[in-house]
Amino acid sequence: MSNAWTIEISRIFVLAVIAILFGLISGYWGLAIFLSSLVYVTWMLVQIRALERWIRLGAKNQFALDTSGIWQLIVQHIVYAQRKNKERKRRLSYMARRFEATIAALPEATVVINSHREIELTNQASEEILGIEKRRDLGQRIDNLIRDPKLQELIESEESPARLEMESPIDQRKTLSVTCVDFGEEQKLITARDISQRIAVHKLRKAFIANASHELRTPLTVITGYLELLESEPDMSDMVRKQIGNASRQASRMQKILDDLLTLSKLEEKGYDRESGVMIDMPGLIQKLVTDFKKTKAKGTHQIEVDIDPTLQIKAVESELYSLCQNLLSNAVKYSPEGSTITVRWQRKEDGYTYFSVTDNGEGVAPEHISRLTERFYRVNVNRSRQIGGTGLGLSIVKHILENYGGFLDIQSELGKGSTFTAYFPKYRTIEYEKLAS
Repeated sequence: MSNAWTIEISRIFVLAVIAILFGLISGYWGLAIFLSSLVYVTWMLVQIRALERWIRLGAKNQFALDTSGIWQLIVQHIVYAQRKNKERKRRLSYMARRFEATIAALPEATVVINSHREIELTNQASEEILGIEKRRDLGQRIDNLIRDPKLQELIESEESPARLEMESPIDQRKTLSVTCVDFGEEQKLITARDISQRIAVHKLRKAFIANASHELRTPLTVITGYLELLESEPDMSDMVRKQIGNASRQASRMQKILDDLLTLSKLEEKGYDRESGVMIDMPGLIQKLVTDFKKTKAKGTHQIEVDIDPTLQIKAVESELYSLCQNLLSNAVKYSPEGSTITVRWQRKEDGYTYFSVTDNGEGVAPEHISRLTERFYRVNVNRSRQIGGTGLGLSIVKHILENYGGFLDIQSELGKGSTFTAYFPKYRTIEYEKLAS
């Protein structure tokens, strides 16, 4: 680079010397300066014209300018930039081919659309699942090919990712799970997979649980009735009475399991509904629940403290809300030592979420168990759970109730220090008394 500038400065120096000599000899200094400048400018214009022509014809390396000085340096920069661009294009082309190969290999239908909803990329699975053919439909608007209002709402959704379940556009017997995420610059990536088999199995499982629960309830009621009659029989040995008492407790526990299974089945069938429920006096419901517990299950064994915001109401189904609070408080009583303190809170967070939490000083839960506590029939300690009459379904019921309300359950626990179970409700479900009155 320095050599090129040295050559160029040398040219200017030589022309300046010639101009000075011509001026000294002839005495025409203006003409000397004009002629030397004209020679340099003319040479520069010739180089510029040659450079423009070379670039216009594609700036191919074999036709590069044979020059020196600053113009040789410019040509070298252009050749180097071209070489870098070719390498970049080659690399981008390779990445594009790999991306297309990856998309083509995906088992899910994958479609990329631009800001005008025109299809830019698709794969073979899209033809089998969505009926979109790569050769025929590239460049077509997706809403012209799939005229389903749900899909239009999905594309227009501001959430990323946005999800929904919809009927297959090519087979009404199939159900698709469709996801839409922002992709690239003003593009969206739409994926769809067939979940018909999963839904069928889920429906079969729910039907089995519901039918089994209904079928078992009647004979179990009869068995429980006979056991109660036998327990009231005066002429019975203590050993037989003890065995009948054990059988009666197990029958009651089985009855509770069936009731919880039916409750779960109804909650799953109901699903999420933003508008469900009516305004409930949550502070009053909690106070009533705590009073009942102090009279029955926690009578003389636990201290229950409350921290309740009396201004907060919630939109929900009262029986479901009571079941949620009862399950959380019941677990705290069952799994914390006698004489310990249980704290119940009903408050609003700064982010707008309203929460109901129960904190105990029990034995706590190990970290590896926390994520599985809401699974059906999952117990950390099976033997103890059976001794205290747990069904293993309480937290699963709580989780489903919250999901139907758009909320979630948070569990914080530490071995030997107790646990806090917090049910969070979204902002749109709670309201303050003052706002309600206004």
